Parts: sequence; structure tokens; C-alpha cells
Amino acid sequence: MTTPPPPAPAPAPAPAPAPDGAGRPAPGTPTVLLNAQYLPASHDWRTTRGRADSPFRAETFLRAAQQAEAAGFHAFFQADFSGVNRAGLRAGPPLTVFEPFQLAALIATATTRIAVMPTVSTLHTHPFGFARSLASLDRISRGRAWVNVVSSFRPGTAIGMRRDVSSGQRHAQTEEFVGLARRLWSSWPPAANLPDPAGDRFVREDLITEVEHQGAFYTQSGPLDMGPYSAAFPFTLQATSSLAGLRLAAATADAVFAGTPTLGAAKALRRILRREVVAAGRPADSVALLPGSYLHLHGGHEEAGRLAEQRRAAHGPVGRAAVDTLRNRYPGLRLDGASPADPLPPGALSPDPDEVFAEFGSRYLPLWDLARTPGRSVGEFAAEVLALSEHARFSGTPERVGDDMRRWYEEGGVDGFQTILGNDFDALCERVVPRLIGNGAVL
Repeated sequence: MTTPPPPAPAPAPAPAPAPDGAGRPAPGTPTVLLNAQYLPASHDWRTTRGRADSPFRAETFLRAAQQAEAAGFHAFFQADFSGVNRAGLRAGPPLTVFEPFQLAALIATATTRIAVMPTVSTLHTHPFGFARSLASLDRISRGRAWVNVVSSFRPGTAIGMRRDVSSGQRHAQTEEFVGLARRLWSSWPPAANLPDPAGDRFVREDLITEVEHQGAFYTQSGPLDMGPYSAAFPFTLQATSSLAGLRLAAATADAVFAGTPTLGAAKALRRILRREVVAAGRPADSVALLPGSYLHLHGGHEEAGRLAEQRRAAHGPVGRAAVDTLRNRYPGLRLDGASPADPLPPGALSPDPDEVFAEFGSRYLPLWDLARTPGRSVGEFAAEVLALSEHARFSGTPERVGDDMRRWYEEGGVDGFQTILGNDFDALCERVVPRLIGNGAVL
């Protein structure tokens, strides 16, 4: 038997393109957008490594940001969560240890190229305070500020205030929030900070414009009281799972963060996103789809099989219990009277992904994707669905994972990834990212 030749070595990492405006990749550059979220909780805190990467030390994040920058990531992402999850605190380190804007500013002073992307909750923040913090971060980072805008999912639980906004109003409130923040940003253009010796003016106050806003959610009088570094509003990411949220992002954001655990679901969502972007009057490719990705990196086939078996054992109920769990978790599925051994009914879910997304949101797109394969029983379908993660899961050697992630990009499923969890940040930076660089797609 002939031994196949070894695979060609991965191309060496190339430097990221020079940013355009507020940390944006240069226009026209074919790009796999990669954002790194470093969570010390990804490492087992019971181990020496896990204890060394303490989430309570800023140095932990500074080292990770510098490592991500050297690897070629576009942005270093910091999530933020309202409220205290006491059970989660018992299980491992908290996800939020530092206020995101303060940590982003610290990281910006310790790096030179990578963008810094804190999270802001529109539910618990005023647009003026947000615009002010973002302008300061933009100046500290010299144009490398990005931002993740969320409307929060735990209303009234944290950050020192109670602000109840109904689910039907959340998108309207976020749209007004972002629109007002953008107006405030442009009220003090960078040109105003160029001294005018002839006119004996240190700041060109005549270029600072007034903002008078009376809206459904906010009242704002006056311009921003400090000048941003960049004229362009920073690159904006919005998390969403609904059609209304996607339409908001299509009109106001630069990228969408959504859970797409299967490639078919990602392709469908990206196509729908591009349609909505065009409907909003923007170029189809002006809003990127950046789904989350869980990465479990290991040494080879034997370990892969063992981990797969562990995941199967941890999936919980099987048979009738799995079908019941599936019905409770996804009430939109039409499975009345179906038993685990029955063939999956063709009408369990619409065959049209546009209809599925419009009615149920992106959570149901992976179900639509799995239901397209014929021959599954209801029990087999339930087991597969319940085994899915919220986000894409990649497992294998670093080289295999890098190639799999690249395939998602090359087949039109994604414009990049949010690497939000993993077991080996070193291998991610040193061995996975190089597989995503080169051959026409650079960081």
C-alpha cells in the first residue's frame, strides 16, 4: 500500500491589512475576519495552567491580547453579562471580571495593531455616556476601537439601574440608541482639533455641531464633549437571532454575531443577511456574518473518538425522553403523536429556510438543515439536535480544525468567526490561525 505524501505545510502568517478608519480592514481586501475572545474559564481552574491564567489579573488578558495580535487576529473581544449567576460562579471563574471599556483601554496601550472590542448593553447605558467612553477608547487606541452592541437578555437585573423595555420595543430602542450615538460621534469631527493659529483658536469650535434629539426613548441636547480620534464611527458588531434583529443589524451594523452550529444553517443565514442588507440600501457584502465557534484541539484520531463518545454520553435523554425534550425546547416543531422509531415527518418544519427564520429565528435553522437529510427517524433527529451546541463546534488536531473552519469560509457560510471558547489558546494562535491565512484570504 502506497503511503500518501504528507500535506503541504500551511503558509506562514501574514500581517493584517492596514486599518481603514476606525480599525476597519482595508476595503476590497479578501478577509477572514477573526475576533478572539479569551476566557481563562476555558482552562480547567483546578489545573496548574488554569490557576496561572487567573481571570482576576489584568495581565492574563494583556498576554492573550498580545498573543492574538502576533497571530493575526483582527480584534480582541470582551463580552459583558448583566447579573450574577451564582451556580456558574461555583462551577468556574466568572465571565465578567473587568468593566469591558476599562480593560479594552488597558489592552490598547499594550498592543499596536489589533482592534479592541468591548460590549455595551443598550438596556443599561445612555447613548451619551456610551459615545463618550467609545470616543475616549478610540483616542487611546488611535483608531482601533470596535464595539459589540447588545440589548441584553436579563432586563432589570444589574448595572445599578432598572430599565424595563418590552421585547417588542427592544429593537426600536437599540436603533435609537445607535443612531443617537452616531450623531454624537459626528458632532465633534477630528478636524475641529487641528489648531488654527491664524484665528487664535486651539479648537475649531465652529466645526462642533449641536445635537438636539427628542425620541421615544432618549432626550439629548448638545454635542459630544470630547473629540474622537476617527471620523468614522467604530466597526459595530450586533448579536441577533431574529428577523427583526437581523434587519436592524443590516441597517446599522458592520457585522452580525449569531449561533450557527451547522454549515447549512450558516449558509442560509448569510444569504438572508445579504438580502436584508441590500433591502436596507447597502452593498450586500457590507455586513459580515461572524458566528461563534467552540474549538477543542487535541492530538489525533484516538483522542477524537474518545471525546466524541464522551459527548454522546453527556447529551442526556435518549429515545422517548429525547423526543419529549426536543418538543419542549423547540415547540415550533410539528411532531404531535410521533414516536422515536417513526420516520421524521416531512412537515415537521417548513422546507423553506426563509420561512423558518422569519417565524422562529436562527435557533431553528440548524433543525431545518438536519431535517434535509432523508431517512432519519424522529429519535435520531432528536439526538442530533440535542447534541448541537449553541455555536459551531470544531474538534480535532489544530491543522484539521483550521482547515474545517476555512472550508466554512470558502463555501460561503461565514465571513469569519468569533473564537469564543476553547481548550488551547496557544495552539489556536500558533497552529489554527495559520491555516486560515493565505491562498487569497488573509487576516
